[in-house]
Amino acid sequence: MIKKYPRVGLFRTEDRRLDSRLVGREYQLAVWLPENYDSSQQRYPVIYLLDGDVFFGLAASLTPFLNIFDNVPESIVVGINYDITSYEEFFHLRELDFKIPEVQDAPPNSHADLFLAALKQEIIPFVETNYHADPNERIVYGYSSSGFFVLYALCHEPNLFRRYLAGSGDLDLSFPYIVTHDQKLVSREKINPIDIYLSVGGLEDGSLQSSLSSFKELVNVIKAKNYPGIQLITETYESEKHGPGGAVLTYINGLRKCFPTAK
Repeated sequence: MIKKYPRVGLFRTEDRRLDSRLVGREYQLAVWLPENYDSSQQRYPVIYLLDGDVFFGLAASLTPFLNIFDNVPESIVVGINYDITSYEEFFHLRELDFKIPEVQDAPPNSHADLFLAALKQEIIPFVETNYHADPNERIVYGYSSSGFFVLYALCHEPNLFRRYLAGSGDLDLSFPYIVTHDQKLVSREKINPIDIYLSVGGLEDGSLQSSLSSFKELVNVIKAKNYPGIQLITETYESEKHGPGGAVLTYINGLRKCFPTAK
């Protein structure tokens, strides 16, 4: 008989649960708190981390060092998790939340619209009610399918976040989607500044062989349309494929380059 041991936990983290009425499922919110959080009354930026089951440990470990070495502000990290037991479960659930049926190869019951509504009406209010969160400094991070969702959110709720970090966001889908769904970006009533950080791997190939050209087209469109109040920051990681290297670099460099005080 194989003996089972408790799962490993990260220090300065909290496990919160939220039942989403809008999506119809429970989310695990993995929350990491800055070093001086308990003794401070200041309000912190919040990094909403999509694909939290995979990226939360990484973000919780790296974020304090970004504060120490790169002058990125101390931030709360909120991993939006499914509390999975297998990668098969993870890949299935993320495609449901991050895609919509109208994009290629998306599950017919995918519901990015419902997940975005849950973010706006349930998850963010929960975080800002229970933690010292600065509502003017919300950051959202996503990579690959969740990177597509970051751009989806940008189109439909451009004022929901202050900074949008999207790495290799299914660019064959993102480019045509933004071109045809950018009405709210064009006609923003609130001209609050928004930072968009977009990245791609220079070696993305195979089924992603047009990712580089789609990335360039997307960047050119955003620049040409000159959406009100938007600062676009882009980066190509020349030696990276579509994989973990790009995901890590997007998180680190996205935060470094989206905060003007960072080194």
